[in-house]
Amino acid sequence: MKHKLFILASFCAFVVLSVPFNIQGPNAPVTMAHYGISAAQQGLILTIQSVGSLCAAVFIALQGEKYNKIHGIAFGLLIICLISAAIGFGPSYTVLLLLIAVMGVGISFVDVMTNSVVSEVFPKRKNTVLPLTHASFGIGAMLTPVFVTFLANPVMPESFSRPFRWFTIFAAIIFLFYLLSGRRIMPETPYANMAAMRRRATENPAEIFKTRGAWIFMLAGVLYFTFQMGVIVWLPTYAIRDAGMEFGLSGILLTSYFAGSLAMRLLCPLFLRKFSARFIFSVFGGVAAVLMLAALFTGNVPVMFALMTASGFMQGGSVPTYVLICCEAFPDRTASAASLCTLSSGIASLTAPLWVGALSEYTGFRLPMVLVCCALLVSSALIFRYKLHYYPGN
Repeated sequence: MKHKLFILASFCAFVVLSVPFNIQGPNAPVTMAHYGISAAQQGLILTIQSVGSLCAAVFIALQGEKYNKIHGIAFGLLIICLISAAIGFGPSYTVLLLLIAVMGVGISFVDVMTNSVVSEVFPKRKNTVLPLTHASFGIGAMLTPVFVTFLANPVMPESFSRPFRWFTIFAAIIFLFYLLSGRRIMPETPYANMAAMRRRATENPAEIFKTRGAWIFMLAGVLYFTFQMGVIVWLPTYAIRDAGMEFGLSGILLTSYFAGSLAMRLLCPLFLRKFSARFIFSVFGGVAAVLMLAALFTGNVPVMFALMTASGFMQGGSVPTYVLICCEAFPDRTASAASLCTLSSGIASLTAPLWVGALSEYTGFRLPMVLVCCALLVSSALIFRYKLHYYPGN
């Protein structure tokens, strides 16, 4: 029973993780109205968040194996909870950026450590547990736009902070649940003997980065997350400004994309019985990019919704399969391997929201959205082209 509770707590942790990633997109019109900022300045918010996330991911990549990963996840959840509470008070734009940077640290700890914990605690069930954990992220991503558009209102710019206040309560509950369930399962995990883990970790902390495979995986990840961040942050604004949708409908469009993504993540364990993780990431991801491009150029709203949902479905297994690819390539360095996902996400978050927002001020949002689709195509080609395993020393 305690194993099931811990798995459930891991699922809930990823629901919490999904909100900071996905709250800024649907909340962007309200936030820009509240602070009187441009699209580029709005993009800077997630860019700053990625700075904190990237710094933490680098630390975990080099030193993460030395620490109890269950405690690391609880630490990340606590940071997310406290920062959300602080944003709920409606700080100045400068203070908001500082808080968002710290939020990024919490995001990396939850993201990287959870991927690593699943691989180490449930090695025989990771092909099932890991995709379902990421499906929980999909649930949060799907619900967040509706949650935001229900609580925030462009007519009342100060309402941008309402979603953060309500999210704080939920995050606090999940933090306590995870901490208690983690303590119960601790004696049956590799973290019961941290002394042995620390001895292995201190031998060569940057081992995987001496291989070509790690850098290829990271480049593919950066390109994939460039696509994902472009969609998450700017799809609702594109729908309003370029497609003429209303505020509420733009949030539902993003929700439809995440609904497709969630469906794939729930089905991903079944697909992994038929296809390799590399095939799902590369081939399915390439199809997702083509569907997204078609959605951007259709003038029919129902067709756009259908194509967005289908695109979300086809790329829905990309993150869990990417983590599986990395952890299978470096089975003795799962924290470092899992950190490749967060490092890639951090680099993309650092750049994509900012350049998409800045370019859109000159061209509109369609061109930059096309470019992020091209990034996904290149990412899929990289993973399809190169072999799966790149062990240290090869």
